[in-house]
Amino acid sequence: MLDLDAFDWSVAPLARFEVVIATAIIYALAAVTARLYLHRTTAPKASGASYVLAAHSLVLCAASFIMCAGAVRAVLQRVKEEGWAWFYCEDPTTNNPQLYAWAYAYYLSKYYESLDTFLPMLIKGRAPNHFGLHVFHHACVLLMAWGYVEYKQTLCFGGLVTNTFVHVVMYYYYFRAALKWETPWKAWVTRLQILQFTISFIVLGVTLSGTYGALGTCAGLEALGANAAFNTVLLLLFVGILRGPPRKTKVK
Repeated sequence: MLDLDAFDWSVAPLARFEVVIATAIIYALAAVTARLYLHRTTAPKASGASYVLAAHSLVLCAASFIMCAGAVRAVLQRVKEEGWAWFYCEDPTTNNPQLYAWAYAYYLSKYYESLDTFLPMLIKGRAPNHFGLHVFHHACVLLMAWGYVEYKQTLCFGGLVTNTFVHVVMYYYYFRAALKWETPWKAWVTRLQILQFTISFIVLGVTLSGTYGALGTCAGLEALGANAAFNTVLLLLFVGILRGPPRKTKVK
């Protein structure tokens, strides 16, 4: 079990950049290879309920809830002690192992989330919808979550809390969908995803305004810039999905 008070990123498993970049590349290559194989096979595609996919989604729903609640508690505790300035402009010298242990747990969860790609292929015989966006998202989010901890990225806990909250709703939807239960609110999952990106830009505006500290003193600005670019791409793509023809399931 993750010891929040003793967390030390410098010796944590999977902390090295070589690990995360190699994982992202291997994941993308494996996903594309698996999809090409599916195109060539004539095996029938399963269409019934899947308890394996349901269990996978339920695990991620529960894990997202725990990470969201734990991170909110740790954030509020630090706000009580230090105020809100650090949230919008993190101190590069900060030492808060309990708070950043939640960022590490979030990073680790992205490895397990990569099963979102391969389980449907193995069980249903089909690739996830919006395959390009799906693979792009899962490959890049590993790097994004790694940057949260590596660079103590400013605003990372805003992203962590909103994303885990969205994932509670999203994976509950996938849990129901895997069991073929009636779930008429699937479009609202995409709307909620769009809302999280919109909120991220509003909060970014606060940081850029310098209200809570000079921008040049904030930790992880390069990672923050890359994160903002990533969110911009995702926002545009999710808006395109929402405006496009309805699909049976949404991209994760």
